[in-house]
Amino acid sequence: MNEEQLLKSIGLPRSTYVLRTFPYNKMEPQLSAGQKKMILENVVSRGIRILAIISPNNTKIAKYEDESVRFEEIHFYGIQLQNFKKAVDVYKVFAQIMPYPLVILFTDGEKNCWIMATHIRQKQTHLLSTDEIYVFDEMIPKEEVEEHLRFPEMDNINLKSIYYSWIEQLLQTELKWKYGISRKISLKNNILQQLKNLDRQIEQFVGQAKREKQMNKRIAIQLEANKLKSAKQTLIEEEQ
Repeated sequence: MNEEQLLKSIGLPRSTYVLRTFPYNKMEPQLSAGQKKMILENVVSRGIRILAIISPNNTKIAKYEDESVRFEEIHFYGIQLQNFKKAVDVYKVFAQIMPYPLVILFTDGEKNCWIMATHIRQKQTHLLSTDEIYVFDEMIPKEEVEEHLRFPEMDNINLKSIYYSWIEQLLQTELKWKYGISRKISLKNNILQQLKNLDRQIEQFVGQAKREKQMNKRIAIQLEANKLKSAKQTLIEEEQ
């Protein structure tokens, strides 16, 4: 991954660039034994890169804080994995110990996967707990993502609005690429998640039907899968 070219492509101000290897030895004392194992088994040695930090100091975009969340900075990482399937688990480790909202681009050298999350502030520690994690389809071409992730086009009222705009742009990009629907998405009205939930349920029913040996039960399960397929198609047609 050409890190500097990536930051240029999505229009991050040069003042936000960091582009250095993250000092894992400073992070390690904060990790539990299980978290250390997760990192050591799945992250390439020296494969944690901090790409950029977005803050009021280097962008003049205001921080945001209320009873639920706190956005003082946004940290953007690039992490190289040995096991791409563990991307979400690795994200959770970082999210549990970092006091800032994270944008992490995971790669295994061939595939790329963006992961972000909404957060709730912990009252006792003031750290952020992940509320909803957003994992974006690794099959979406890199150029497609970068084209729709232009920082200057995000809502820059404050750091929270920037971060949420980033999530919504990724959601819209995946919605168009995966389902052919071009429309705005808000986190409160996430049609992409509705469609992905239907896909997951359909896949579960189809798998269950394949394993079922009794014909009448198999037919009943297939009928349920067909109902969901019909509901999914109706939803897509309504939005196109």
